[in-house]
Amino acid sequence: MIRNGGRRSWLGWLRISFLSLSALLITSVLKAQGSFCPSITNASPTSLTVCTESAIDKLEVSTTVLPSDTIQFVRFDTYQANPYAERGGVPVGEVMPGQGKATLRNVIFPAHFDLPDRIYYVYARLKTASADPNCTPFALITVFIRANPMASVVIKEATCYATETQRDGQVSITGYQPTETYEMAVNGTFSGRGSAIPADGVIVGGISRTGIPKTYTVRIYNSLGCYADRSTTMTNALCTCANTHCVPIVIVKVKSGRVSK
Repeated sequence: MIRNGGRRSWLGWLRISFLSLSALLITSVLKAQGSFCPSITNASPTSLTVCTESAIDKLEVSTTVLPSDTIQFVRFDTYQANPYAERGGVPVGEVMPGQGKATLRNVIFPAHFDLPDRIYYVYARLKTASADPNCTPFALITVFIRANPMASVVIKEATCYATETQRDGQVSITGYQPTETYEMAVNGTFSGRGSAIPADGVIVGGISRTGIPKTYTVRIYNSLGCYADRSTTMTNALCTCANTHCVPIVIVKVKSGRVSK
């Protein structure tokens, strides 16, 4: 025995299934006749920025392409008016659409280690082009690859005055961008919270020689959150005294001659 509520649900499911099947059959017939041209349109976002060597979570477009067809994602170095007509594109993946979406996940782009951002133009297009030359659906996603920070960490050992160490050793960041921040590792770990880099770049000062080497590990972040780790070791050698500098030397000049009578 089917309850009224259950019956309505069952009939609703049949109706939806029938409509979906009808739409699929109609589309298939139109495609076979060469009169169906599917659409490929942008789903948000239309541009993405990612740190170099990091995967893009997903490239996604909306489409009316049949589930049996394939959407191909192709990257170009330059903008293309018609990605079907141009050569030189590099496929980054392909996917069969589902529920009106074509989603390609975990996409890696070539590493980039310079300024400014590297730009790629990624086109979602039909893998098998339509026989109709006027049917060229595509969607463009612009991808910006941001380099990790290129700053360096340098050290200045404390100076010595005879056998005494001075407290003028420093750890500094050089070659950084104004918007970049830094963080010192604590017990080998980072919290992910950066601090502004001082104007003179000095992040640790007043260091004296202890006789024990010490390694400083610094993480430098850019405005997107991309980061680079830098490590450097201060030798901290004790101040020793070279003989020529520390051993007193007494010079006695003895005048010799003959006493005249």
